[in-house]
Amino acid sequence: MHRLILWFAAITLLLLAPAAAEPITLKLSHFLGPSSFFQVDFAEVWAKELTERSKGQVKVEIFNGASPYGKVTEQASQVKAGTIDIALGLRGAEGDKFLRSSIIELPFVVPNAAKGSRALWKLNEEGTLGDEYKDYKVLALFVHNPGLVHTKNKRIVLPADLKGVRLRAPNNTVAVALTEIGAVPAVLQVNDVMPAVKDGKIDGIVTNWGNPLQGFNDLMKFHTDIQFYTSAFFVVMNKEKYASLPQEARHELDMISGEALVDRFAAWWDKWDAPVRDGAKQPGHELIVPDAAALAKWREALQPVTDRYLAALAGKGFSNSRAAYDKLAN
Repeated sequence: MHRLILWFAAITLLLLAPAAAEPITLKLSHFLGPSSFFQVDFAEVWAKELTERSKGQVKVEIFNGASPYGKVTEQASQVKAGTIDIALGLRGAEGDKFLRSSIIELPFVVPNAAKGSRALWKLNEEGTLGDEYKDYKVLALFVHNPGLVHTKNKRIVLPADLKGVRLRAPNNTVAVALTEIGAVPAVLQVNDVMPAVKDGKIDGIVTNWGNPLQGFNDLMKFHTDIQFYTSAFFVVMNKEKYASLPQEARHELDMISGEALVDRFAAWWDKWDAPVRDGAKQPGHELIVPDAAALAKWREALQPVTDRYLAALAGKGFSNSRAAYDKLAN
């Protein structure tokens, strides 16, 4: 009888004990493929860290560019709508949604991914970017190492060499700059670039070394290292979803986001650059590094577009755009 009583007591305690909380699943999306560096080095690593740090309280389901959530033009929109909880997106693909952030993309502002990413993050932290991220919890803002001009058949040394050359531009900021010096830009997103090259619709590509373009070095043979622009990226989270997380989970998410994540992206770009840059050292390629005099001509040719762009930003409400630019450029 005594054993029977103990058995009933044990069963009662088990029935009354609170059930273990179900893990919280966060949906994370990005716009590159399932084997891309955004997937392998960022999404999978960051997701695993969050799960481990939260002791299994939070899990992350990843959607890559091949998924219904992978459109490059909709990353921020679907976070705001709540269909995705966290997204890595490209500012230039979002139209004018994050217009103030485009100031980092102007010619010759960013010397490398590390300094540029920290500078963009600081602009947001200091409030210089205003309220353009007000609908989101910002987990990171970052840029890639400066982009170059890559062409199929024509050596580009001076700005005048670009006259009439059809080039892929990654965003409108760069397209305006290219137009200023006589090129014919086409703003194309990642998946549309190489088909345009193969179909003869463009003569070259403006991009950084660390790009996901398949067959890039098979077709691009001249690489003009003027490092004149960058592109801004964001990692944003749905504000309501962030607020709904248990306090401990929010803390762990914060610990692997913000400035820490910004710095990790900067280091990752150096890693992502290496394979394409090394491929361009093979026979049949030429890396063209303009001397000081040629570089001065590039800066002179592109300064007017910077001045006009800053004035346009001021006209759209970014009244201290010139001051922000001067701070970045110095």
